[in-house]
Amino acid sequence: MDIHKLHAFVAVVEESNISKAAVRLHMQQPPLTRLIKSLEEELETALLKRLPRGVEVTEAGKVLYQEAITILAHAQSIPKRVKNIAQGLEGQINIGFTNSAGLHPFLPAVLRQFREKFPNVAIHLEEESSSALTDAVINEKLDIVFLRKPAPKHAAVQTMHVLDEPLIVALPSNHPLAMQEGVIRLPDLEPYEFVLYRRLAGQDLFDNILANCYQAGFSPNIVQEAPRLTSSLNLIAAGIGLSIVPASIQDFWNKQIIYRPLEAKKPCIAPIYAIYRAKDNNVRVAHFLDLLKASQVLENNFNINA
Repeated sequence: MDIHKLHAFVAVVEESNISKAAVRLHMQQPPLTRLIKSLEEELETALLKRLPRGVEVTEAGKVLYQEAITILAHAQSIPKRVKNIAQGLEGQINIGFTNSAGLHPFLPAVLRQFREKFPNVAIHLEEESSSALTDAVINEKLDIVFLRKPAPKHAAVQTMHVLDEPLIVALPSNHPLAMQEGVIRLPDLEPYEFVLYRRLAGQDLFDNILANCYQAGFSPNIVQEAPRLTSSLNLIAAGIGLSIVPASIQDFWNKQIIYRPLEAKKPCIAPIYAIYRAKDNNVRVAHFLDLLKASQVLENNFNINA
């Protein structure tokens, strides 16, 4: 369908007069008459009734008029939409995170900031294991993901350190160490049974906790693993064992679980990293990364102190 013909037809319908429509369109009446006639021949139906003074739209013409209004409005919006997409002001950004990274308050805060600055960009979120998330970035299924460890060295991805979060001890309320006020030394956990977030789901955090225990001179006695970090809290609250967890979850089950700061020779932290494609022309991702980079206040605003 010729946009030029539709534009002319709309003008004639709205003016109810070909002469007035020609003036509105800055053209002569004969060419406009030929355009309308050509449109009627193309559609094989009369669109206008010729009256002594002007024209009247037919039933078929009314349908075409409504469709033409929609088509012309859409056509008019195309340049702006294309420009917005090119500038990263519209479209979609796909973000992934591990369960433990997703529980940190920085993520909803950053997403809210991005949403406020780019309200027409849709945000798609996925929670997965760290290996699945890294693969999704490499395979261009996700744009940026948040993990508890840097991505493996790979030409396709880059890593940005976002923040460091202290690891703390989570204890059943009736645990012997729960009676102890203040900091708990990591080696003091050796005699007790552990509940941990399953390695398959939270490899980064699992490995981090084990590494800290090994450095303290012991291997934790893991009696049960949970599929989610929050699930492990249920087991702790039930008295199955204690755990080492990121400080950001200390508001969960805080009546059934006692949280204590953790002390070791080397600081026990659970960092968060942003992983993204090294060579990506997605402007929306660039905007998101700029927001993260500008928020080196993240270290101050979102650090959770045990």
